[in-house]
Amino acid sequence: ARALVQTALPVAPPSTLNEPGSPQRHLATLRRPLSDLRALRRARGATVNDVVLAAVAGALRRHAERRGEAPHDLKSMVPVNVRSDEAGDLGNRISFLFVELPCSLPDPTDRLLTVNRAMRTRKQAGLPEDADAALQVIAHAPRPVQHAAAHVLASPRVYNLVVSNIPGPHLTMFMHGCRLIDAYPVVPLSNRHALSVGMTTIGEHACFGLHADPETLPDADALAGDLDDAIDELLATIDDPTETSPWPTPPGPASTSETRFRPSRSPTPTG
Repeated sequence: ARALVQTALPVAPPSTLNEPGSPQRHLATLRRPLSDLRALRRARGATVNDVVLAAVAGALRRHAERRGEAPHDLKSMVPVNVRSDEAGDLGNRISFLFVELPCSLPDPTDRLLTVNRAMRTRKQAGLPEDADAALQVIAHAPRPVQHAAAHVLASPRVYNLVVSNIPGPHLTMFMHGCRLIDAYPVVPLSNRHALSVGMTTIGEHACFGLHADPETLPDADALAGDLDDAIDELLATIDDPTETSPWPTPPGPASTSETRFRPSRSPTPTG
């Protein structure tokens, strides 16, 4: 329990993303060249996950400004795979850590470096492993204790949103002779959480899914556009944003803002 408390503190700030919502769901999507994220990783000595978190911070900053609000930092839950390379089992062993999204910082480079330092510090301190060990203990606790722990960890006072980088397939995938080009993750929403952002890689594409409660966050499609602009803003800070992709590129137009899935005209319920 102490490990979970140390991992979760400080508490998340109040946010409109955590107001009471509805059971309706909407998925906004964005597709970017994976080479964009890799170029930023290489130029800034960060990870792709750091780049995703910094881009989400920039998007939420733009979203707040568009609504006439002062941007403020938010707290994100970030799922982390803690399965060791020596482990004999397949698949992921998911733990989590919490990191502040520096939405209040106006400079995109500062946002990325701040996220990079925070993630590196938490990983070096072993926080994901501590949380995993605590969860393993709770799994053997009485059911009322499990329910209480799950309720606390899903509270809007613990985090404002989830941002998850989900590894995609390393091989080119086909179904009935058709190559898989895009797939958009749907990261579940907990009670009083209006937004979860997932990113997965399919070939040379980074595919973002913004899973939202349309009652609390009716402009999720516009937020996907803000995320697109935030990545462009980060790319503008480095000298050489190009990187050769090891994946074959299917025929089609160059990847620009027009290659994103068009935002739907109205929220599409998914549940």
